Amino acid sequence: MDPMGMLHPLLCHASGLWKGKTLALKVALIEATENWEKLTGGGPPCPVMFNSEDICETMELDAEQRGVNKTLEAYQNMISFKPEGWCPLSIMRRP
Repeated sequence: MDPMGMLHPLLCHASGLWKGKTLALKVALIEATENWEKLTGGGPPCPVMFNSEDICETMELDAEQRGVNKTLEAYQNMISFKPEGWCPLSIMRRP
């Protein structure tokens, strides 16, 4: 993968609203640190470091979260339930 392709997820997660959800950003940071030499062409050392235990825990949590998200999406599709709720926003009456 080219360096810009590797940076895209990090930039998207860093610039988006977190709302207390920083797992995707942390995963993107870990992936950037693991590919630092490719990203910088062997330039300066990476300013961010994670210990191996933290990396393992984060990646396990991310895998679990992705599984839960897939299950939720499958249920939403089965019962036509979207993130905005049972009633589509387009037909809701606003005061």
